[in-house]
Amino acid sequence: MNTTTDLRRSLEETAQHYDAPDPHTLLRGVREDIATGRDRGKGRLVAAAAAVALVAGGGWALTQGLGSDEETGTMQPADEAWELVNGAPPEYADGLALVDTVELGATEDGAVVLEPEPVVGPSFAVAWCHGEPDDPPEPAALVGPEDGEEVVPLHCTTQDGQQGGLPEPLPDLAEGVDFGVHRAHDLSTQDVTVGIYREATVSEFPYPDQQDVPEAPEHDVMIDASSPLVERAIPATPLEEGSTGGSSGPLGHNALPGASVASHEGTTLTTWAGEPGRLLVEVNGTVITNDGEGLSQPATPGPWQDADPDLRGGYWHTWHAGATTREFDLSPAALAQHGIQVSEGESVTVTAHAAFPRDAWQVGIDQPEGVSEAADLTTVDPTEVLPAFAYGYEQVTAVSVPADGVPHTVEVGDVDPTELVWVAQCPESATMTQVQVGSQTTECSAGLEWLLAVQDAGLVTGELPEVRVAAGAEPVIVAAYAPRVWEDYPFEESTDPLAASETVAMVAPPPVDGAAPPELAGSHGPTAVYREVATVSTEDLDADGRAEVTVPSSTDLSIWLETTGASRLQLEIDGTPIDQLLPTPDQPVMPGTLQAHQLLVRDGWYSTWTTGTSGHELRLDGANSQTGEGERDEPTVTIEVEAADGAEVDLTFFEFVLEEDFEG
Repeated sequence: MNTTTDLRRSLEETAQHYDAPDPHTLLRGVREDIATGRDRGKGRLVAAAAAVALVAGGGWALTQGLGSDEETGTMQPADEAWELVNGAPPEYADGLALVDTVELGATEDGAVVLEPEPVVGPSFAVAWCHGEPDDPPEPAALVGPEDGEEVVPLHCTTQDGQQGGLPEPLPDLAEGVDFGVHRAHDLSTQDVTVGIYREATVSEFPYPDQQDVPEAPEHDVMIDASSPLVERAIPATPLEEGSTGGSSGPLGHNALPGASVASHEGTTLTTWAGEPGRLLVEVNGTVITNDGEGLSQPATPGPWQDADPDLRGGYWHTWHAGATTREFDLSPAALAQHGIQVSEGESVTVTAHAAFPRDAWQVGIDQPEGVSEAADLTTVDPTEVLPAFAYGYEQVTAVSVPADGVPHTVEVGDVDPTELVWVAQCPESATMTQVQVGSQTTECSAGLEWLLAVQDAGLVTGELPEVRVAAGAEPVIVAAYAPRVWEDYPFEESTDPLAASETVAMVAPPPVDGAAPPELAGSHGPTAVYREVATVSTEDLDADGRAEVTVPSSTDLSIWLETTGASRLQLEIDGTPIDQLLPTPDQPVMPGTLQAHQLLVRDGWYSTWTTGTSGHELRLDGANSQTGEGERDEPTVTIEVEAADGAEVDLTFFEFVLEEDFEG
């Protein structure tokens, strides 16, 4: 079984796990022979009428290429890439490089190539017939080692490459053994040209110039570079520079775009590329874009009959500009040939790893008629984590979304979808599961749900938003919240899930004078600690609910805001409103997500929108890494409070100093 656990090489090396000879040296002699005609009828090419007797006597067994029980995908017919160039085989075509040419005249029965250059790795042959497509008998030629017992039949390709057979794999030619090219029939009606090819390396192959990327086709389920990443239990292929369809972020190299689909008789998987590149597809951790190679280290070739120029080292390679497709059978019977045992209708996880310059790739899955991948969403009542009201928002809907990587539309009623805040709740076992809302991606993490809330300003009014959850075992609850105005908000019903979260309390506890922030715990080298520098409470406010304080600090500034009762605060630092000093939604570590301050600060006002007691930290003025100084020196903070009767506010200001400089 070939799993991506076995793949340890970069994409450059996975072109084929062989040390290919220098292509320039290998091809120089062939080019010269083609140009001068020295390869015709003399030198290493010897007309061998005696070889006909060898064929007739049964010295070779007639062997069909790609004849094993496990065929991988349906190959495309030959195209113009296999057109003769000035009567000679093309030097490069479909990922192959020419290493030898044999020409049989109309009166020649066969020829033998003596002491040829060894072909390292899989070798292939293509035959061209110089006549009308229906004239020659089929097959037109037989190719194989002279002292071997296997021979490969070649069918005619027309000179323009539009009709005919595909490159056929040959027995191992690595030892430089003599091989013969012979007619399959006694009828010698026209000239036949045979090209012997090896797999070209990715670095040498002359890829075409870029063209406009064509539109990808529609399928029942589609996986591409924008799909949610699936966290996998086994190590994935190391991600190379320039590759796409993988992540080195929070999910690490074990994350690949994917989806869960049911396997039925008639289920198909289609790989599509709109430009040259490489695409690996695995099902339940087993590579299916593989022609039988052993992917463990050191890599080993599979049976020569299975050699496929487009499948190398677990990757499907594409060589042409424009659209290229390949179809794979995803039925239980076909998957069993790859060692994947599933029952009819059982779900499998399909993941992909790709390297394309412009992400022009896709994996499409189609089900047979009458089978649908769409699953109905079930609505869910508000929970403690996803309450009916929180932070000035009212829950519009909450649905349980299957963890299948497939888009699901969500009914949100008559609201502006661009204003909706989306929050995902999942069990601890599904922590770090990716969730997509429209074009925005976030993660589901137990206890940190509201820290990872997301908005998508690109949603369109009148169109149902789409939500996708990365393929996994358990569904994820996704809730949509619409903003409410301060004046009619039900504060008594509103809660503060962040303040109630034990996880948040561990990762973002209240600042303590003389203590290090949690993210620096266990760090090496000098440690920075909080130093309290000023406080403001309800008693410090004037009759208009205002106060002003100069903070004796010139380093990083942090404010701990604690409120009891319904209240909101406006803060200005040196005349600049607080909402202009905090990161905007397109600036956080995970683009599109709403950090806590973006939920709590709206229209210039900070509030927890609840009558309970809760506190949150706002950090400002990152210190200059060279000077250690903040952006402001002893800033003046202006505070304005609107509070219900009995509400209280407390603000504590901290700066960060080195532990050795702290004086309690």
